[in-house]
Amino acid sequence: MMKKTGFRSFILTILVVLSIVLSYFIWKGQPDYEAINVKEVEKTTIDKTMTTSQVFKPYKLAVNANENNYQSLDADLLNELMAQGKAFSFSEVVLASKKSSEDYEKLIHKNGTIEIIFPNNIPFSIFAQIFQVEGEGLESAFFNRIVFDINKTDTGLHSVYFTNDDQENIYQSSLQNKDIDKIEKIVKKNESKLTQNDKLISNKRNLFLSSEKTKLNRKKYIIDSLEINLFTSALFQDSGTVKSEGNTYTDGSSVIEMDTDNKVLEYVNPSQERTNPEDLSSVKRAGLIQDSFNFVNDHAGWTGDGAYYFTGYAAESATTNFSLFIDNLQVYNENGMADISVTEGLEAVYKYMRPFFRLDTDVPGEKKEVTLPSSYSVYSALAQNPNVKAEEIEDIVPGYHMTRSESSGMNRLVTLELTWLYKYHDKWFIFQPDAEKAGE
Repeated sequence: MMKKTGFRSFILTILVVLSIVLSYFIWKGQPDYEAINVKEVEKTTIDKTMTTSQVFKPYKLAVNANENNYQSLDADLLNELMAQGKAFSFSEVVLASKKSSEDYEKLIHKNGTIEIIFPNNIPFSIFAQIFQVEGEGLESAFFNRIVFDINKTDTGLHSVYFTNDDQENIYQSSLQNKDIDKIEKIVKKNESKLTQNDKLISNKRNLFLSSEKTKLNRKKYIIDSLEINLFTSALFQDSGTVKSEGNTYTDGSSVIEMDTDNKVLEYVNPSQERTNPEDLSSVKRAGLIQDSFNFVNDHAGWTGDGAYYFTGYAAESATTNFSLFIDNLQVYNENGMADISVTEGLEAVYKYMRPFFRLDTDVPGEKKEVTLPSSYSVYSALAQNPNVKAEEIEDIVPGYHMTRSESSGMNRLVTLELTWLYKYHDKWFIFQPDAEKAGE
């Protein structure tokens, strides 16, 4: 019996040893999965990211006081007002009853009001990320103007209107006296930045214009080209399969075309083309604007000196546009050198157009003061243009026209010439004194 017990112990010991040895070799034979398959995925970054408050920005302040209209395009003033507004506690935003065009105009330009005006209609769903606003049905609502009524009240509450010039919708809220006082103080200390307008054009949207000439500085910038591999890495799913021929790059399903004369590229993913984008709901459109903003942020696609503002959404193509602004003045270029546009497709971006350069250095010695004709004279000239319905002009403001030097030795220079821009049918155009053609 003792011999059998000893033999069993010996066999068990052998089995345990074999098990340990086999386990060791099995463990040693495992591939180093972390080293072979798991890699740190780094996002490609072009330049910088932006917040919603940096991109969905107003460009103009209007003050209606003493039966006069005063306006300012000063960036510091607008930034201070917007920064202050982030702390305000707005009451619930509600859709007010529909008004006639005449009554709508009377309300938004009422004496004793301050207007903050945006380049185009922005969704409440995005604005709610900047200001503390809430209300039923706002996910499908857009506005382009905030009107603060600063007239004295007995209730201690002041009406605030978020208005949509296209649809003439008015969304009403209110603020307490203490908040309105802060707005008034900011505007009062910046009175020197306000310019009085002495001409009123009673269009569908009233235009407040000046008969005075405007003086601003022309600028020149040295530009810094961005490497194409940054964009192929950011936009193609597998940049390792990219093939190039001339100025065309493809991964087999998507294409990047480069316009080297204007330093503008176009990315297209044909499989994402959407049919009938004009039929999308307002909620969906608001979501696509958010998606387009996120898309540019995902690869840090905002570039250079200055900032890009949201300037509109084209319903006919589902395209969101962001335009370059310098000193709060919009920069215009007919070849796309000053715009980033994103066309959302079925499940991803269908088309993406943008410059592949950034403004690097402002050339101080090249600044030159330029005198522009009055905004009223610009309107008068446009009224004579058979291609423009003057009564449908929505705004006229100074801006920059970007041009690039054609000289081979100066091709890193761009010039920002002072010009007038006008808003017409929700789009911005450059005023061309000799041949004004909307859309050209």
